[in-house]
Amino acid sequence: MTVNTYDVTADLTPEGLAEWQRMVAGEVYEDSHPEIERKRVEAKKLFRAYNQLDYDQETERRAIMEQLFAAVGEDVFIEPNFRCEMGRNITIGSHAYINFDCVMLDNAPITLGDYVWIAPMVGLFATNHALDFEERKNGACQAKPIVIEDGVWLGGHVTVLGGVTIGRGSVIGAGSVVTKDIPAGVIAVGNPARVLRPITESDKTGFCERIAARNAAR
Repeated sequence: MTVNTYDVTADLTPEGLAEWQRMVAGEVYEDSHPEIERKRVEAKKLFRAYNQLDYDQETERRAIMEQLFAAVGEDVFIEPNFRCEMGRNITIGSHAYINFDCVMLDNAPITLGDYVWIAPMVGLFATNHALDFEERKNGACQAKPIVIEDGVWLGGHVTVLGGVTIGRGSVIGAGSVVTKDIPAGVIAVGNPARVLRPITESDKTGFCERIAARNAAR
């Protein structure tokens, strides 16, 4: 795991820093504050540069990931067109795969464990605008953390909202909207997503045994 030690808030004014601290702490903050917007633009420049790289530019892709995210593990691959809000509030474990057109609104921390697989067009939306119109039009937002534990698979077009934890090894069916915590080791589907059933030994296909036997015979 490579941890980004650069202090992204070092150049903020006291006022901007106060809004940033409210943002990551889950308090109501001014999303339209010019210094929050400046940090958003910094992230946009990085992920746009990442998305323009060719697949064989592995060193350059890794360098941008290490600059953009709070921390990133080994063997992480992100397809274009990846987009995020701040970048620095995202932690990605090892052996993660993020497919095309993923969007992460990381105004609060978003944490992905090891071997997390994300299908195309998934959205992880940690932040939410105020419900009151006057507050909303003046930039009031509130963000809550998202935690995706080891071995989770999010199907295509899944949406995960702020404040949600998805437990280890669970699978979220395509098109689902996850508004509440999902326990470990289950299949969950729907809008809002609900647990369909546990993942059991009967879900195994014998694939690992077949591959092991094939490799042993070589």
